[in-house]
Amino acid sequence: MSVALRSAREPLDVQRERRDYYRWWETEKSVEFGSTFTNQATGEAHSYAHWAPTAVEAQQQLELALPGYSLNHHVRKELVKVLEERALPEALRRTCGVKYVMRCAEQLKQARWSGAVGYSLSKAKNVVFWDSKAGLSRLCPDDAREESMRLQRKVLDPLEALQADGHALHYCVFTSPNAAPGRLRAEMVRICKAFRNRILKAKYPDGSPVFPEIKGALCVLEAPLGSARDWNVHLNVILVVKGYLDYGKLRERWHWNVEADRLAEGPGVVKGALCELIKYACAATVAKSAQKAAQAATLRDGTERVPPPPMLEWTGAELLEWLLAMRGFRRTRTYGCLFRLKKPKAEDLGQIVWLGRLDYEGGRYRVRSALLESIPEDKSSGLTGVAAYVAMLRGLALPGLRGAGTLGDQIPRDAVHTSIEALQKM
Repeated sequence: MSVALRSAREPLDVQRERRDYYRWWETEKSVEFGSTFTNQATGEAHSYAHWAPTAVEAQQQLELALPGYSLNHHVRKELVKVLEERALPEALRRTCGVKYVMRCAEQLKQARWSGAVGYSLSKAKNVVFWDSKAGLSRLCPDDAREESMRLQRKVLDPLEALQADGHALHYCVFTSPNAAPGRLRAEMVRICKAFRNRILKAKYPDGSPVFPEIKGALCVLEAPLGSARDWNVHLNVILVVKGYLDYGKLRERWHWNVEADRLAEGPGVVKGALCELIKYACAATVAKSAQKAAQAATLRDGTERVPPPPMLEWTGAELLEWLLAMRGFRRTRTYGCLFRLKKPKAEDLGQIVWLGRLDYEGGRYRVRSALLESIPEDKSSGLTGVAAYVAMLRGLALPGLRGAGTLGDQIPRDAVHTSIEALQKM
């Protein structure tokens, strides 16, 4: 976006409207075959038609993600129902949390109905800018995924650097007895204090630390509803250790159960552990608990274990308690050498060529490339978008579709094959 379109003196809502207008304007310009835009990095003029192959690839990549987007949209709609039909009446009855519940429901209602689809020139990748987001990483699955990615970018490099420097990383889960209804917030506060006092700051009578080998920790709290409709509060932790860590002493000091395992060294190991750690804390409870509910397990005595209820089956009292307990609570904490890590710089996408829109309609998301849909064609053929583009190239007999040429060569091979197969089925 041009610097002229930014102004620190403008209110945020005005800035947002200017950005939205700019994306719409750029998309509208792309529909005119022969129209051009200026590459801000080089000053060169480019034809929008040059980006038709990129639009083909962007549309097909997005179409692969659409089922997931649609599922998450359905989750948001179902959450709005349970918030308005169960949590809100309970909040009104107790006269607490009414505005917060209403705000959560309203933000979920308005989230991710449409967005602009573009291509970053500097990063050479597709981007989607949603017109609005819920801003609720504890409830919205899409927000949860973005939050987990932000946290991962913040801690991944420091953890890998520590491991390369000779520190060992241990993945641990610290558990305690489930908390009774009405005690969720108190247990969340207690378990975080217990971890800090019993493990990180534990000392012998002479003042020496019990665990001098622990140099830092990344701690993430999770608190789903258990099978007995009590709160399963526990901590997912990565410990940074210099030297030997005695698991027996760790469990003895914690008093309750501790599952622990040392992470191996190698490419992608730390990233995989972070995905597991952050996924459980940041993924929407509704999605996780629903998945667990579908996995009926059998205990050793042969009896079937009752799975925990998914959030959509929680009562109004349970929903309200969980929402108010999580509100303003810092679930992710860092200690020692991981304390106060610098926030990663926001990715600079540079200039973006806006190519189309992503909209939710008819029960699912649909991606439309304004550039592709502007291709001149025989309207009676019924072909649009990607199919129209490939049909146009075939009609012009460009050799690129057969392995040699100019414009056709820019189309990814898989995109060409997929599009031609679609044409043959019509």
